[in-house]
Amino acid sequence: MSLSRRIAWRYLRRPSDRLVSAVGLVSIFGLVIGVMALVISMALMTGYRDDLQKKLLGGNAEVFVYAVGGPISDTKAALGLVRSTAGVAEAWPVLYQHAVVTTEKSSIGTEVMLKGVEPSRAKTAPMLAKVLGGHVGKYLAARLGVVPGSSLSVTVPNDRGNGSFLPRSGSFVVTNVYATGFYEYDARWLFVDLSDAERLLAAPGTANLLEVKLAPGANLDDVIAGIGRRTDHHYAVSDWRDINQQLFSMLRLQQIALFIIIGLIVFVSTFNIVSTLIMTVHEKRKEIGILTSMGAEKKLVRRIFLWYGTMVGFAGTATGIVVGAAICWVITRYQLVSFGPEIAEVYFVSSIPFITRARDLLVIAGFSLLVSFLATIVPSARAARLNPVEALRHE
Repeated sequence: MSLSRRIAWRYLRRPSDRLVSAVGLVSIFGLVIGVMALVISMALMTGYRDDLQKKLLGGNAEVFVYAVGGPISDTKAALGLVRSTAGVAEAWPVLYQHAVVTTEKSSIGTEVMLKGVEPSRAKTAPMLAKVLGGHVGKYLAARLGVVPGSSLSVTVPNDRGNGSFLPRSGSFVVTNVYATGFYEYDARWLFVDLSDAERLLAAPGTANLLEVKLAPGANLDDVIAGIGRRTDHHYAVSDWRDINQQLFSMLRLQQIALFIIIGLIVFVSTFNIVSTLIMTVHEKRKEIGILTSMGAEKKLVRRIFLWYGTMVGFAGTATGIVVGAAICWVITRYQLVSFGPEIAEVYFVSSIPFITRARDLLVIAGFSLLVSFLATIVPSARAARLNPVEALRHE
């Protein structure tokens, strides 16, 4: 350990003045609060964004292929072309349709989005395993007044061009009430087997969308371009980023703004470090004078107080990160941030995990240590300029 670091450590560990000691503890505590707030806020935004993305992809897919203005004319041929595209792991036909659900307790009807999906997809998608096979989301079940064993009627418009204007209806039995944590699925979607959707819509072998799952390591943009070439650009191709671009762009902007706003807390807390250093310089005038009179260079004195401020910054930063990460773990482990249906409708999810990423922690630590170091420059330069004769005479 260098001489300057050893002296700085002694000043920090054993302050001779109680006021300086108290101010030093306050400076560390203020930095701890600021860093802890940054860790928790970044974990909140990261967890919300990642959880929302996972749930969006859990019930859908990365890429969507559809015909503009109507259903896919030849579903089997289109599936063959898409599945043979490099980077595609699997593709499935899907039937979408707005529908109205009625029950004995809710005869007025509730509008839902009916989605017909192949039952085999439940083997590879845990979220679809929850919702397929006569299952109803908990919020939708509460609105309809149904429980497992209840029956419900699903009515869809008749827009198949068969000359009939009467809507088509079908009856289903609720086998279970699920909760995915994604409000859209739990309150507004009704998932049924694709064969049941085809019968209800009188559209055997028809799909109005193909959902595509990418192979591990496949590039999303390359797969989209490949599907376009394979299908000779007869179909429109989009991905989950296009559909949710505004939402995730807003979340990224909010995270940056939150970092800047809460980062000001860390910046303000460094003024306590400045105060601590100024008081320490005043307290140690005699020792500084003795060091310089013995031949110590100004840069040694400057390094002592640079090390002192850096140690204060490191202590506050490390403690803040550890405490913040521990709080995030407790919140996530016991789902302490959960919402009722009214708030879940706004935020799309019923609970939020607080996810701490190593990259975020490194950015927070780097920012905190940087502003802490910058706060030491002026006081350490002032200490280096102290006249040893004046310091000793004053004592």
